[in-house]
Amino acid sequence: MKTTFRIGIFILALFVTALSTIACEGTTSSGVKKITLADDSTVLNMSTELPASFERLDADSEGMSNNDLGLGSDFTEVTLFLSEDPYQMVFAYYCIIESRTEQAGSDAVMQDEEQIKSIVISGLQAGAAEGGGEFDEVTVDVIYPSVGELAVLGSGTMSTYGMNIGYDILMFKVNKVYVFICSVYLPGEKTSLVPLGTGIEQRIGTFSQ
Repeated sequence: MKTTFRIGIFILALFVTALSTIACEGTTSSGVKKITLADDSTVLNMSTELPASFERLDADSEGMSNNDLGLGSDFTEVTLFLSEDPYQMVFAYYCIIESRTEQAGSDAVMQDEEQIKSIVISGLQAGAAEGGGEFDEVTVDVIYPSVGELAVLGSGTMSTYGMNIGYDILMFKVNKVYVFICSVYLPGEKTSLVPLGTGIEQRIGTFSQ
């Protein structure tokens, strides 16, 4: 099962590797701290939004470091939470895009439903190949929830070796900050990513951008 979930997880890294990002540091003249990648421990702490069944894990120890997922230094470290019963894994990270042209390109992709579906399916296929497996069937539904200034949520199931796995991928932006939250779970009861995104959005709002 671990290999199967690893294939599902790999999609998120592929979903964002096309983004070229530049992290910005420092403070504003008003004294309000400007958000940086180093603020991830605060911004991505979803403990208050997640049910008590979730435990925060060390992503490196679980084989889900930035290096494991193919993420470069333009992204924060992965923040990982796990619920064993019911089974659901949630992880998140963000990047900061300073370039207006790169923002515009990223926003355009987020608003193109067919392109999002294509990226999701291609990511799953590439992830399956990387993990030495394949998916028998993949479903993808795309909606645009009210989180941040722009958000897209891709949800669906992937079937392999007779087992169905559910996944949700939420990407949203708050000014220059682009947040990615992914959930992998067994079909059934699950925690929605939208409230988690809202909590992260509120914490981003305490920083200057």
